[in-house]
Amino acid sequence: MNIRPIGPVAAALCLSAALASAQPIEAFKASSPREIAMGGSHAAVADDFYSLLANPAAMVAVKPELFASRLAIGASGPVFDLANLMLGGGDIMTALADLLAKNDYKLYAGLEIAGPLAFGYVGEGLGFGLFNRTRMSLNSASVTSLRVLASEDILLTGGYAYRFLLGKGHALDLGLLAKGFIRGELDARDSLVGIQNLISGSSSILARPFYLTTGIGFDLGLRWNWEERFSAGLVCRDAYSPGLISEYTSLLGFVGNPGSALTGSRSAKVPTDLAVGGSWSPDLGILGRYVDDFILAIDYRDILDLARPMPRNAILNLGLGLEVRALDIISVRIGFSEALLAAGIGFDLGAFKLEAAAWGSELSDEPGGRPIYNLLLAFDFIY
Repeated sequence: MNIRPIGPVAAALCLSAALASAQPIEAFKASSPREIAMGGSHAAVADDFYSLLANPAAMVAVKPELFASRLAIGASGPVFDLANLMLGGGDIMTALADLLAKNDYKLYAGLEIAGPLAFGYVGEGLGFGLFNRTRMSLNSASVTSLRVLASEDILLTGGYAYRFLLGKGHALDLGLLAKGFIRGELDARDSLVGIQNLISGSSSILARPFYLTTGIGFDLGLRWNWEERFSAGLVCRDAYSPGLISEYTSLLGFVGNPGSALTGSRSAKVPTDLAVGGSWSPDLGILGRYVDDFILAIDYRDILDLARPMPRNAILNLGLGLEVRALDIISVRIGFSEALLAAGIGFDLGAFKLEAAAWGSELSDEPGGRPIYNLLLAFDFIY
């Protein structure tokens, strides 16, 4: 069987799909603290449940795992300042205005909750998963630009991978992952002067337009490995993921009578993310008595962004990750993504996994333009 043309064909499909995109839909994600702490998803790493979302070809290499449930909470921005604001009493609006002034009227704050609706399976070339995520964010770019966003995502995935044995410990894995997604979203924009309007009254966020996004899509991936020591991966996430965005007069109108509340619909698609990566897991020798595993990974993501008229700085798409696992219980991670550091720790306690990550992300197109810092804590019930 001639499999050499598969890589170029997949890349060509990704490029044509990306060039056809006019009105993008934000990608649907279900990230783990481990992945984030290692500098983002890695196309060549294939050793846990979340690998099926990083590269569908990984499904054939991952040991069977049943994902029963998860509960995760994350926060972005000046977390402790906002906590003091909420718990300090007094006039919240005045305290928020003071916090904005302190930050030169540029502030990003977000809250994310994932689960408990989450389950799936991966192993022996098969994989599927169901995930949900609730998010809220406040983004103030200037005195005249304020955006409040609230959304609920549901992502359903399922796929298959196949391994070609090439001899002498070499193997090439190919994978396909299909997906379906639904997102309900409230997206309100105003100025800082009108921030009170977003909270209450006839122009509150609940009275603003409500958007319902539905769609389907698929990922393509391939992964070469040599005795699971050296690996290289190429993945085309959302190779073609079209959707339909329906606009309603308000959330209350959608709940009450969606037919009469519908004001219009438009087609769109999730932008294609073509990524390439490599990983190394050396033979630890005598250190194997104390260290269970060592993984070093490097990726370059969103390659197609380089062909766009106004691409991001290339270094923002580079990801590096390192993980050391010891005593069959504890994992320590460090990473680099979007020109910012990441770190995390995980504990495998048998009945569940407790994992935490702290990392930086860049809101602008240049390193250091508008960085924010994030925290994520998750309880994953994976067996």
